[in-house]
Amino acid sequence: MARLALLSTDFDGTLIMHPSDGRCTPAFADVLLQHKSSGGVWAVNTGRSLEHAQEGISQFQAPYPPDYLLTNEREIFLRAACGNYLPHTPWNSLCDKRHDDLFLRSEPVIVRVRERASRSPDVTIIEEAGRPVGLVTSSEHVMEEIAGMLDNECAAFPDFSYQRNTVYLRFCHIDYNKGTALRELCCLAGIPPSAVLAAGDHFNDLSMLDGTHAAFPCCPSNAIAEIKAAVGAAGGYIATKPAADGIAEAWHFFTRNAVGEQSA
Repeated sequence: MARLALLSTDFDGTLIMHPSDGRCTPAFADVLLQHKSSGGVWAVNTGRSLEHAQEGISQFQAPYPPDYLLTNEREIFLRAACGNYLPHTPWNSLCDKRHDDLFLRSEPVIVRVRERASRSPDVTIIEEAGRPVGLVTSSEHVMEEIAGMLDNECAAFPDFSYQRNTVYLRFCHIDYNKGTALRELCCLAGIPPSAVLAAGDHFNDLSMLDGTHAAFPCCPSNAIAEIKAAVGAAGGYIATKPAADGIAEAWHFFTRNAVGEQSA
């Protein structure tokens, strides 16, 4: 039986539910231990910042920490022997440069978003280092409206894109998302897509669940309909259990069935 060399899991909604105590479940802890014992590695592929991701991982209390953190839906950090997460500098530096260039060229999109936010308390711009990087809305209904507006505005700026999850949205270059970050990680670690399980639950996970960068896509039972459809279309596994227990269920399914069939 072929082994799963890499688990690429989203965090919020995929491993932990909200509200919850944020702790790793026994079923997922057991999967991590089995995965580690077979030489596998684990990456958390999240929309959180590095600091926020580390806070969540600390509270999660898994039996071992992620080998990689993929943050802001695009950055890559590697866990060093000392326990710190070090940047994959070539990728992260180019990512920063291309985003700086993009936001300069696509200022009219940002202006339009600011105008929309100024008319309503339902949209709040998120800024980092004095630069708008995303927004948060009062509801998912408002987020649908904003996403539609951005789709229209971005027609004139084909490199400008966004990643969304519930009421949060991050502006980004179209070449950078969870899927392309996973692809870069696989190149860095020397792991082919045929040995990767990817798990997610919301819109910003779509790029790593279409079967391109991970042969074994899956989602928990609490995933949104669009994710379930994408996972199903890619021949993946839609779990019957929510969050981390659902990902543990998918891991067992793949290791007992689909992985063995692929290697036959």
